[in-house]
Order: sequence, then C-alpha cells, then structure tokens
Amino acid sequence: MDTFRALLTLFEQYQTFAISTHVNPDGDAIGSELALFLFLKKLGKTVRIFNTDLVPKKYQFLPYRDNIENAKASTDFRPEILVVLDASSRERIGTFLSKRLIPTHAVVNIDHHITAEAFGDHNIIIPTASSTAEIIYKFIKSTQIQIDEASALCLYTGLMFDTGCFRYSNATPETHRIAADLIEIGDFEPDEVYRYVYEHVSLEKIHLLGETLRTLELTADGKIAWVLVTQSMLNETKTTLDDLEGFVNQIQAIESVDVAICVCELPDGTTKISLRSEGRVDVAALAAEFNGGGHERASGCRINLPCAAAIKKLVASAKRHIQNNC
Repeated sequence: MDTFRALLTLFEQYQTFAISTHVNPDGDAIGSELALFLFLKKLGKTVRIFNTDLVPKKYQFLPYRDNIENAKASTDFRPEILVVLDASSRERIGTFLSKRLIPTHAVVNIDHHITAEAFGDHNIIIPTASSTAEIIYKFIKSTQIQIDEASALCLYTGLMFDTGCFRYSNATPETHRIAADLIEIGDFEPDEVYRYVYEHVSLEKIHLLGETLRTLELTADGKIAWVLVTQSMLNETKTTLDDLEGFVNQIQAIESVDVAICVCELPDGTTKISLRSEGRVDVAALAAEFNGGGHERASGCRINLPCAAAIKKLVASAKRHIQNNC
C-alpha cells in the first residue's frame, strides 16, 4: 500500500517521536499506541507516549503500559513527529496536549472513524478498518519488522475492544484472520484477555451500575432510552468516569430501543454522552451535531450544557434521526 510505504519513509527520516490518543483512552487507543511505540523503538527511534488520562486499571495487564506518561510531562519535549491515534480531531487528545505538544516537523493522524477530521500533515483514515489497531497491524505487516509477542497482545486487545469482542458488524472475515494471526504470534489466551477487560469489575462499579439503572427513562414509544450519572453518584460509590464503560450497552439491550444514551455530569457542569444504536440510526451523525463522533453504532460527544438541558437536546435530535430513518 503506497500510503504505508510513504509512512515508513517518513518514520525512517526522523529520530524523535511523540504518540498520543484521545481522552479517556480505551483498548483500541492504548493497544495501538503501545504497538506503534514498540515498532518505532525497533527502528532505533526516541519515542514517548503522552496521554491526558491515565491507563485504566483494566488495561494494566498490557506490556510496556508504564511508558505512557502524563500530559504535563510533555512540557519540555519537542518531537520531530507527533503521531495521533484513534482521535477524530486534534482537540480530542485534550486541551493541554493539543496546544502544547507541537512537533517541529509534522503531525501524523491515523484513525478509522468515519467522522474523523483530516487534521494532520499526513492522514491515514480508513473507515473500513475495524479499529486503529487493525491499521497499525497492516502497517507493520507491510514492513520488514516482525510483530513480536508484546505487540500482538496489544493489537489483539485493540481489535477485540473495538469490535465488541467480535460481535459488531465491523468484525469482518479479514478482522478474524488478523485476530487469529495475532493469537498465534502472541501465544496468549483470548479468554484471559477478555476477563481482564470485561470481567475484572470492582464492587464499587456494580454499586454505581445499580444507582445508574434507577435513573432509566424512555420515550413514550420506547425507542429512545437514557440513564444519568451525576458527580454525587460517582463520589458516593467511590468510582470514576472509567467505570462507566459498558453502562450504555445495558440499556441498548432493551428490545424496543433504537438509540441508547448514557449521560454523565462532568465536574465543570458540562455533560459527557455515550450513544449506541442497533443499526437503524447512525449515532455517529447524531454525535456530530454536538461536535462528537465515532461509529454508526457507537459514538460519543461532550455538550457544554448541564445534564437536563443536554438530555432535552439529545432526545429531540434522536427523535428526528429515528423519523428520518423510518
């Protein structure tokens, strides 16, 4: 692939690199970062990873995760190349990093979201890829560098997460072949990776889920459902935003629901939104109305309004999208 050859040529020309990804990083974001980090190290490059948010506890099993640094650590580092992974916009890596982590030569943007902006000097955006991990896999495979066991585990984690354990429609036959190759290379047990990511759940998260489900509301026709998480709920259960992962899927499972919404109050009074759809509604388009993005069936955004006002606007928009798809 010409794009991959050009990317390798670019990487070979420069010595210092920074890697970053979106706020509240998930399995695809972290797995892709670590695999690219290891690839560049094999080329003999100086590489540092800077994220706005810490690695969630569930991903602490990933090798080399201690190389992911806090955003503020980037203050005195001026890389020649900045690689942004899995972020639909430059701002998605966080306010501090988007303004302070400025490369001397170029920004490389690698993403698979259909709503991704071409904000880099070099953009590799492949919406047909299941995940950014799949793109990184294909890129490394196009070179003479072998994928090692550690990289295979990181890439498999990204692939597994962004395909919903291979149950989403983006899990193509090619995706399964890539997963099989990574399992063979990495010599790990897929069920063990699944348990780390999905089954190591704290008691505090279970308490938060219980409190959250008590807030469940639906429109009269049952096609839109939403739950609310407040800062007081997080404080009372001693949980964080990381613990909200998967909550929106609980209400997406309701048989009448076309759009599921998880609404979270942020400390500054604004609202974080997670959206899911069974496929009749493109929630990436819905999120884009609020400067968010993602996939047709799984997206998110942040709205600069209190929760009640945000819910009102979102539900009204979701109703319009449902009507347009009837």
